[in-house]
Amino acid sequence: MDLSLYAREGEREFVELTRSFVRKSVQPLFGDNAPDGDLGMVPSILDTAFEVGLAASPHSGMPGFEYGIWGTSADNPEGVRLSAILLSVVAEACPGIAMNLHVQGLASRIITSSKGSFPEPPVRVAAALQEGHTLPGFRAVLGQGRGPDDGIGTRALPTEKGWAITGTKSFVYSMEKADAFLVFCRIEGRSGKEDTGCLLVPADATGLKLQDIGGRTGIRACRLSHLILKDVEVSSECRFLPADDFPLMGQALCLHWLGISAMAAGNASGALKAAREYAATRYQGGAMIEEHPAVRKLLALSEARVEAAFALLVQTCSFAGGNTDFLRRCAIAKLMTTDWAFSAVTDALQVFGGYGYMEDYCMEKRLRDAIVLKSAAGSRNYLEAFISDAARGEI
Repeated sequence: MDLSLYAREGEREFVELTRSFVRKSVQPLFGDNAPDGDLGMVPSILDTAFEVGLAASPHSGMPGFEYGIWGTSADNPEGVRLSAILLSVVAEACPGIAMNLHVQGLASRIITSSKGSFPEPPVRVAAALQEGHTLPGFRAVLGQGRGPDDGIGTRALPTEKGWAITGTKSFVYSMEKADAFLVFCRIEGRSGKEDTGCLLVPADATGLKLQDIGGRTGIRACRLSHLILKDVEVSSECRFLPADDFPLMGQALCLHWLGISAMAAGNASGALKAAREYAATRYQGGAMIEEHPAVRKLLALSEARVEAAFALLVQTCSFAGGNTDFLRRCAIAKLMTTDWAFSAVTDALQVFGGYGYMEDYCMEKRLRDAIVLKSAAGSRNYLEAFISDAARGEI
């Protein structure tokens, strides 16, 4: 399918720029026939993304500051939709590269849209939201959580010049050479009152350790680590506050769920294209297999699910704003698009028969990435509970 159909007239040049980046930089990643490509090429690919302005950055001197994925132009529904479309275009080729651009843009957007006085914004940054195997409790996400049951164990205690942070943030996606991390934690004020907040921690801060996850199922082109913080001191200038009444963690989850939805839809679109190409060239039973009724049904189901995923994604972007209703809609989008996209990938994989599970055809990578995107940033149970509570007005 043609993703540019979802872009408006003045936005198609950005789609073409992204396609050019994919052709020249991302597709050569898979030249050696390794299932996940030559991962040693990832740093240079990301350097190119910054150079062409596709990767956003909170540093105003960088090309992607405004129009990169989740750059400052994503302060309205049109900008959010465009970033989601561009992310999908990259994910068609490689969801791992797309994840790098997404987490970079997500953290950049939180910094540029909040109130903070960090003296020199970092270029490469990532957000650390999760602890353990789940996201924080709903009330913590909305800035209402207090106490040990809010799912946030990382704490920042006041010091003479700022705070000292101790705790562990889990499953943090980031670029290889991140300059800093946005750490969401419980911040204790000098009066003893605690609040859920966000602190910027330099990557070279004393007491910060990155523990690489190691072998994993999919999205292998993006670094995944646990952040272990032990008395990491940051200055008072490193705290960011929301520019409006909607908490930063809620804003971060809106973009995170939208981004994962966009990547899942893009990955499924790539799988569908590969299945169509294979079906048009594979001869069996006296005809190309694209003529076989069972194959035609699989392709039709895959296409229907991909179209539904993109339609819901674009519709959700049109409601972009800092409020609980948009967060609820993003949760719905993440729940449904990743589910539809996963089914679309499995349908496309079946077109290849047993070959679909072999590394030679890259469909097993599509399936691995779809599995990860479906489970990342909130399980199905978490999303269903959040949607239910939000609909009932309980949060």
